[in-house]
Amino acid sequence: MWKRLSALVRGPKVYRAKNFAARERYRADYRILAASLLARLPFDSAIDVGCANGFLLESFLEAGREVTGTEVSAAALEVASPAIRDRIQVRDFAGSEGVWDLACCVEVAEHIPPERSEELVDVLVRLSRRWIFFTAAPPEQGGRGHINCRPAEDWLAWFRARSVACDRGLTEQVKGDLECLEHAPWLRQNCLVLAK
Repeated sequence: MWKRLSALVRGPKVYRAKNFAARERYRADYRILAASLLARLPFDSAIDVGCANGFLLESFLEAGREVTGTEVSAAALEVASPAIRDRIQVRDFAGSEGVWDLACCVEVAEHIPPERSEELVDVLVRLSRRWIFFTAAPPEQGGRGHINCRPAEDWLAWFRARSVACDRGLTEQVKGDLECLEHAPWLRQNCLVLAK
């Protein structure tokens, strides 16, 4: 409890290059996630809000999609693939721009101050033309810098209030595709496919 309270006082931790480098072990799992989204959702363009290493962006770009990402830490650029480095904008999520067929936000929400939760939802709804892929750590999920772990129902209620609904069928299909993940099981456990 003390650790969580002190994190709230200090605010979210910004990842450094060594933190992003340690995420390389998740690359294959993100490629599986990207393959699932490419197979299941019709989209020509995508933004990844809080893109970290840019694993999703890299796979989407390889598949011929127009992509961009935002990341609060400039250190992400040190480890991002050269193919996507210039497509990552270093900025707070609120500064994300454009309208994209698919807006992704993967394991970011738990790192933002709780009072900015609905702001994140507003930003994703604004960015998305059709689809939102969203994951967020629930209470009790460990992780570095987790200061805003909430039940999925909280996020779903905020999206519903903005006329964005969870597509349960597509969510279950994506979860099925992710059964083989080796290093990032939370991608499967926490995933939601939302539609406007």
